[in-house]
Amino acid sequence: MRKKAIDRSKCRGCKNCELACIAVHSAGTTTHTAYATGMKTTERARNKVEADPQNKSFPQFCRHCDEPACVEACTSGALTKGADGLVVCDHDICIGCYMCVMSCPYGMARPSVQTDGKMIKCDGCRGRDVMACVAACPQRCLTAVEVDDPGGGHLIYADEPAPNACGSKP
Repeated sequence: MRKKAIDRSKCRGCKNCELACIAVHSAGTTTHTAYATGMKTTERARNKVEADPQNKSFPQFCRHCDEPACVEACTSGALTKGADGLVVCDHDICIGCYMCVMSCPYGMARPSVQTDGKMIKCDGCRGRDVMACVAACPQRCLTAVEVDDPGGGHLIYADEPAPNACGSKP
């Protein structure tokens, strides 16, 4: 199973992972064309880079939790956890109620600009050979790793354990 390993000590806040995510999920085929089309038609990044209380940059991604609160809260059944461990949204079923947005303890479910306000989140670049964010990271704080254990969510923190918010089981 492919997971994303994050070494937060290497992140410099360049946001290349965000731009790569925008490009791969937008009509534009490159970061530049996706950005140039404007934010009203360009999809938002499904990840984000923020600063911690010590003003240190760190990337945030959907954890594809073992027991995802967003899936539990989804009233339409659009969010499901696949056999590959990824939590994905079926936009044909999503009704845009934002219960998933309100229930995610990490703030990683967001409204979409391309799907009339339905939700988007990291899809782990399912179906792609390489995760766009990993390929774009110049500091290599993001790497893809193959592991046998399907549990524990989609992320592995190389530098320190990630805190659990709201009792979620990543």
